[in-house]
Amino acid sequence: MNQPHPASRQAAHGFLFLLLSAGVLLSGQSSPANPSASKSKMAEEAFKNIQVLKGIPADQLIPGMQFITYSLGVECSYCHVEGAFEKDDKKPKQAARKMMQMMFVINHDNFEGKREVTCYSCHRGSAHPVATPVIAEAGPQVAQLPVESVTPPPDAPSPEQILAKYVEAIGGASAIEKLSSRVEKGNIDISGRQFPVELFSKVPGRRVLIIHLPSGDNITALDGNSGWISTPGRPTHEIAASEMSSARLEADLQLPMHFQQFFSEIKTGNPEKIGDHDVSVVTGGSAGEVMAKFYFDQHSGLLLRMLRYSDSPLGRNPTQVDYSDYRDEGKVKIPLQRTISTPRSHYSIRIERVQDNVPIDEKIFTRPATEPLPENPPSR
Repeated sequence: MNQPHPASRQAAHGFLFLLLSAGVLLSGQSSPANPSASKSKMAEEAFKNIQVLKGIPADQLIPGMQFITYSLGVECSYCHVEGAFEKDDKKPKQAARKMMQMMFVINHDNFEGKREVTCYSCHRGSAHPVATPVIAEAGPQVAQLPVESVTPPPDAPSPEQILAKYVEAIGGASAIEKLSSRVEKGNIDISGRQFPVELFSKVPGRRVLIIHLPSGDNITALDGNSGWISTPGRPTHEIAASEMSSARLEADLQLPMHFQQFFSEIKTGNPEKIGDHDVSVVTGGSAGEVMAKFYFDQHSGLLLRMLRYSDSPLGRNPTQVDYSDYRDEGKVKIPLQRTISTPRSHYSIRIERVQDNVPIDEKIFTRPATEPLPENPPSR
């Protein structure tokens, strides 16, 4: 039997690590055999050998593991035995349990239980904490800080003014409200390799991305309040609820008109620069916590960047999407170039063809049947 090209397998696994879920499924890890059942279970009920992260929803375990890989700059195999994630054979896994317990105690005793200290506070992308400050390297990186509230200059425009300019820049409220569907076709660049990609979007909040790999189609889908990922040779996996809440921002065709629906708090942030562009910043959040940041070109009014956060038991996982090359492909102007980044991954999508308000076959949004999966889940 012919085996898929190694780069194709890497592309499929790498993309699972990034788009929409920004790493919902960590490479080499397994989810419960019955994803839908895990929604109502605690982690210790759905997975084997859970010792520290007890009492959290089962679908929060994988995002928590993802946060560790981001914070320490490691892969799953650094702590886990491949194919037997429940085993405690590796010392880093035992050390990780102790570190998490220490972190929980620090936050409980010093910060009223608020999650002020995380794995990243000390590790900063290194498996071993560094005691001496390092010289930062120049170059683009995923913006992570600050995410706290800021006080903008007195003459800064209100968030309503910034958003209104954005709405007008892409075609106006009337055109946006008439959007019912969109079909986009192009290519995705994964580790220097190009693959055809199709993106189907439909109001309200339904979106399916299909990457055509040599080994088969990799599919990431959002359907209202739920989502799933399907990749060649692997069972269908559920997208965690916390990631769904964040990824819905990208799935809404009428997002410029719906900011108030996503956030209870919308504020103007401090002006920043992206390359040569002066940008106005709008933060969206709830209960004092920033959930997403939006960067608008001060001259054109166009959205240049979205930085969104999904929660996990250990910290927040950031996903950054950069937008460029806006074109009038229909009545609503859209960016044909999109770059998606996480702390450890970087991918780009180039759209070549766009069709708005066209019929979309409902079968595209149908979740494939889930086959039974042997249980070799991670454990902490």
